[in-house]
Amino acid sequence: IDDEVLDYVINILMNTSTGKDEIITLLAPFFNEIDATRSLEESTALARRLRKELFGEEEDDDAAYLNPKRLAAPTRMGSGYSVARKGKGHSESTRDWKSSLDRSREAAKRKDAAMLRKAQRTGAALKRPLYESTPSVAALETKIQVGTKDVRVEGIDLSFGGISLLESATLQLSYGRKYGVVGRNGIGKSTLLKALARRELPVSDSLDLLYVEQEIAGDERSALQIVLASDTEREELLEEEKEILAMDEGGSSDLKPEAAARLEEIYKRLGAIDVEGAQARASSILAGLGFSTVNQSKPSNEFSGGWRMRIALACALFREPNLLLLDEPTNHLDLYAVLWLADYLNQWPHTLVVVSHDRDFLNSVCTDVIYIKDKQLQPYAGNYDDFEKARNERVKDMLRTAEAQEMKRKHVQKFVDRFRYNAKRAAMAQSRIKMLTKMEENKIVLPGEEEDFAFEFPEPEKLAGSHGAMVLQGVEFGYKTADSADKPAKILFKNLDFSVNMDSRTVIVGPNGAGKSTLLKLLIEENIPLKGDYRKSPKMRIGYFSQHHIDQLVLWRTPLEHMKVVFPSSTAPELRGHLSKLGVSNEMALRPISTLSGGQKSRVALAVITYSKPHILILDEPTNHLDIETIDALVTSLNEFGGGVVLVTHDARLISTVCDEIYICEDGVVKGFPGDFREYREQLGKRLVKPSFKGKIDKNV
Repeated sequence: IDDEVLDYVINILMNTSTGKDEIITLLAPFFNEIDATRSLEESTALARRLRKELFGEEEDDDAAYLNPKRLAAPTRMGSGYSVARKGKGHSESTRDWKSSLDRSREAAKRKDAAMLRKAQRTGAALKRPLYESTPSVAALETKIQVGTKDVRVEGIDLSFGGISLLESATLQLSYGRKYGVVGRNGIGKSTLLKALARRELPVSDSLDLLYVEQEIAGDERSALQIVLASDTEREELLEEEKEILAMDEGGSSDLKPEAAARLEEIYKRLGAIDVEGAQARASSILAGLGFSTVNQSKPSNEFSGGWRMRIALACALFREPNLLLLDEPTNHLDLYAVLWLADYLNQWPHTLVVVSHDRDFLNSVCTDVIYIKDKQLQPYAGNYDDFEKARNERVKDMLRTAEAQEMKRKHVQKFVDRFRYNAKRAAMAQSRIKMLTKMEENKIVLPGEEEDFAFEFPEPEKLAGSHGAMVLQGVEFGYKTADSADKPAKILFKNLDFSVNMDSRTVIVGPNGAGKSTLLKLLIEENIPLKGDYRKSPKMRIGYFSQHHIDQLVLWRTPLEHMKVVFPSSTAPELRGHLSKLGVSNEMALRPISTLSGGQKSRVALAVITYSKPHILILDEPTNHLDIETIDALVTSLNEFGGGVVLVTHDARLISTVCDEIYICEDGVVKGFPGDFREYREQLGKRLVKPSFKGKIDKNV
């Protein structure tokens, strides 16, 4: 719903005497009229959704309208869980609102202001995609051993938007192991982590659990100060020490025995967690994630969202929880930081559960893999490559067993068919019939086949001349300040020379903030050089992909509708055919974009940029929302593509299998690397900051 329309609807509802039961009758035709693509059934569902968020649906009279429910926290659609234990008829996250709904009209009038604030909060939530659904999870009551750091939860049922993700699944985590959670996009990986993080699966209360989900809110504190403050145990111990010492301000050295004993305990614990080395440890973690000494002291509110996400990750590593949950931790990192994080987590002394699309990262970090398939959590020992090999062998074994069972079943069935009505063999036939029944009960159930698709980029026509080219020569570029049209705030590049042609397979690497994306925007003429030359073959077409293109997708449109808006002269069959070549099925093409996963949205964005048959593909972090199988498909399609390819990526597999040219962008200079990716990675490895943990600080760092 358009923001203005939503504000208008909420204003009408809050300032008229419309009863709760009249809301559907009023709003459904209205929603249907303002969007002809929405059916009356969808409009009715939308009206019910709005009514439920504002007033609830359990009451039978207009009291819900006069006295709407007050939530414990602002409602965020699509972010809340409903948890129910099997065998219990209640939800742990549901509040009992009946007493508040019985208040008098006089009390309701006194709280008009609160009603309005609630409506405004709900309005803000509803401006998020209205097609999102609320996940729900249930699990059998599990006997928890007090103080244990292991996790075992049985009977997990997990669903999202009415779609079942897990059914009677079992989760087993042994302390100190490092688990990679893998599976196709939308299979439930992130939803499982969130259920764990909110303790909606039964885990020991003594288990220190931390989930890194979003960036920190920046303030005046420096990155280093925020990381130090994240270890709440350290902060509380230091504060308690101050309070006890304050008792002796008069100069007397005699503390009460209880206070003295407690102070001794505090010092013992502070020593165990190496409080003296805390600042050095926090600084080394930030350095590993790419923060210079200067940036570590910079106020956190001056950093972009990606850098604040790094601070959140640094806080988690510094705090060292018993169970660390990471969801795509490499998305905001450059290649150096990815390698450092993999090395750090490889020596992590506690339990780790990580969702990642980076095959190389999973191979470096994981001791175990949890594969989500057929609504089950299937455990495998080893890293990702070990898992893939074992999974393929398991499928082959199951196929062989199933074939042997089928041969035996046919043989027994043939005997039954032959002697079923033979009086002399009747007893034997009945015995074989029982055997068939038992065989059916023990029949091998083969795993469902994975969706198998490949990207197919359209081939560009040949250009006149050699191979066509884009050339930057002697370029100088910097961003200008608002108060000075003549002087740039900072020169990013001087005397830049860079070229691309239809044979190029080039990757640009370097630290975040060095100007990699800026260089790509110079190539597509979004950035204009201050000095120097830019030349491009006249008929050359460029396909440019970045996170911005995903953000620009209109969420209430379907992929087909979005393509039609961008390419109005094309027919629906033509657009559908192109979408299908990029892994967007006919069913997916007709769903609202808001219901698609991040990886599916990336496919739609790739479909948009490749429809015009570009000669050069310029891709800025294309793997961030793709699952491993989709990245494999992207690798294959790029290798088969007849035009040029320029990449900015931290994905080691994509670089090593697609690119034959490496350019390093650092300190205002873009220069070619003389070796291959293996040699470049070895060079980065020599610069990695050594990991350090509580009580194990490396004094030489």
